[in-house]
Amino acid sequence: MAIQMALLSQLFAEDIPLPRGNAANWASIIVMFASLTCLLCSTEVNTAQQIIFHLFVSLLAGSMLRLCEFLEECRHIPSRYKNAWEALKASFNLKRLGCGIIILILFYYIVHDSKIGGIDFSSSLAMQLNLCCFCYAFLKVFGFLDLTPAEISEICEKNKFNVAHGLAWSYYIGYLKLVLPNLEERMKEYQCSVKYVPDCKENWKLYILIPFNCKIYDKLEKVDSRIQFFGNLPELCIDRAGIKGRSYKNSIYAIKDQKERPHHCILEYATPLQSLFEMSNDATAAFSKEQRLEQAKLFYITLENILNNSQECAGYFKLIPYGDDLEEGNMGSEFLSSKILQHLAQERMEYTVPEQSSWDETLTEDQLMISGSEDPQPLQSINH
Repeated sequence: MAIQMALLSQLFAEDIPLPRGNAANWASIIVMFASLTCLLCSTEVNTAQQIIFHLFVSLLAGSMLRLCEFLEECRHIPSRYKNAWEALKASFNLKRLGCGIIILILFYYIVHDSKIGGIDFSSSLAMQLNLCCFCYAFLKVFGFLDLTPAEISEICEKNKFNVAHGLAWSYYIGYLKLVLPNLEERMKEYQCSVKYVPDCKENWKLYILIPFNCKIYDKLEKVDSRIQFFGNLPELCIDRAGIKGRSYKNSIYAIKDQKERPHHCILEYATPLQSLFEMSNDATAAFSKEQRLEQAKLFYITLENILNNSQECAGYFKLIPYGDDLEEGNMGSEFLSSKILQHLAQERMEYTVPEQSSWDETLTEDQLMISGSEDPQPLQSINH
């Protein structure tokens, strides 16, 4: 068990980004209540009236900026929108229209006496509105209201706008969904033709290399001398997109350990990462290395989520992500083979079950952890 935990800690030591949560919203709520507490402690003004007044002024000033955006979008109605209403919805956040109407109604009721917290309404509203509009416009012109990189990234992640999402889905639908369900059948055919089965049946799956630096090599032997080409599986021919008998191939590699013992598996790179690499080296794509790294990690997360929810591909894949450890100057290193062997060892530890004759009869009931339920229990239950 200690060995298994050590392997797992090594396998998942990569800096894989987690989905963004609601920490920013919770922090804003804390700031809001802290400010409200300070306002309530002040007895000089009517807090409720002041809050409604400033909300209305801020909302109105923000709407003025949205109106400026709408004027720009009106120039693109023929090419981008069906009509002016579509352009209006794109410029204004109409999902929050109800909240704005409530603020407007509350504002109407609290100013009926033309006084807000002791301030004359007729003189203060125009001044506050002008000041607020000026400040909003100033911040907009000089870029202070522009979305931050983190906000843009969050929007793209939540709405599936990232390059990585498109590449992952294309890779799954156009390749993995076709190849993986037929993998075991092709392995059996390979077994009959060459009379040899690479290692145990638990390794009859496609091991997909996902380098976060997106460097894809055509020959794995040049990356790591311990990785040697062994043979090709029988071709999979499918009529696809007007191409009769389109051919799909997969290769078997022998990975040697420190004792020169070969361990076989079906191995290849995730080819869409090559597109990310080429984009980062093409000036017209305006795609930086930092963006490439972010998209590569999102590609891994998206692909893993897609495959984990695919019944057709279940049990026929293994993703092997790794960082920038393998650089151009370390072409003869054994890093990649060690990484693959770790995953192969993990697969065997998860699936290997001891024979009945090898059980130690001296084990107690607590050690065996016999469940009182007749329902099958997950493998993870042995760790608890």
